[in-house]
Amino acid sequence: MRKLLCLSTSHLSSATKRFLMSHDQKEWLTVGGPFGDVGWIFHVDEDAAFNFGNRRFKDLWRSFAYAADRGYDLILFDDVEEPVRDLPVY
Repeated sequence: MRKLLCLSTSHLSSATKRFLMSHDQKEWLTVGGPFGDVGWIFHVDEDAAFNFGNRRFKDLWRSFAYAADRGYDLILFDDVEEPVRDLPVY
């Protein structure tokens, strides 16, 4: 059984959102894909989650770390979700 964490798209910066919208999934740094018009779903890659320090898209990696710390396998970023207190809002 897989656990899904639903997070607000407000936890992703404008730069990350632009990248996700303008690049094919094959160019993404982890397995994922678009969800509807304004959302994304990702497999939580534990290696990526704990190795975001020197990487671009720190907002995405922080979300991965947050999810991995809580035992989630997938993240759904959706514009209808409320932001969580433990993650930055952009």
